[in-house]
Amino acid sequence: MTDAKVVRFAAVLVVLAGYAFVFRSGEARIGTQAAENARAAERLAAGERALAARDALERERTRLRAQLRVADLASSRGELVARYVRDAAALAGARRCAIVAIAASGPQISVATAIPVQPADEPFEAIALETTVEGRYADVLSTIRALSASRVLAAVDIASIARKNANAPDATVSAVLHVALERLAPLPAAEAAGARAR
Repeated sequence: MTDAKVVRFAAVLVVLAGYAFVFRSGEARIGTQAAENARAAERLAAGERALAARDALERERTRLRAQLRVADLASSRGELVARYVRDAAALAGARRCAIVAIAASGPQISVATAIPVQPADEPFEAIALETTVEGRYADVLSTIRALSASRVLAAVDIASIARKNANAPDATVSAVLHVALERLAPLPAAEAAGARAR
């Protein structure tokens, strides 16, 4: 090999070594940048999804606020019981059933103290009632479902269900329901005075 060829060959080796060094270090930087770009694209897509869902969330918030206004959780005990009695009679009548008795069935329960979770800003209390519904079995079940979904916020449980008269040929049943009407608990006197002053 002549000296010129050796010099050319050495120059080619130096260029190749430099290219490999630059390419290898650049490859790592390119990989890091590509991963960072992918993370940024995912954050951008998540932000766009959240922005697209904003209108739906606002509609849902409006619907829930309307439902809370309909439930009127701040009603007095008397107003809430009266509304429940009217609604229960209407719902039962529409299903060919009769409400034959509604009676208080226990002490008022503070839901915030009955359920040991984080303390609520506006704790609820339950007004316990016992409701007796009479009618045909299917109609009584339909009435129970309707009471559970009525505009008065209430938990409805079946205590018992039996034929009204075991010896009679008709299919009339009598169902005793435990009903807990939910309402916002009144503020203690000191807190209520503070709220009025604000």
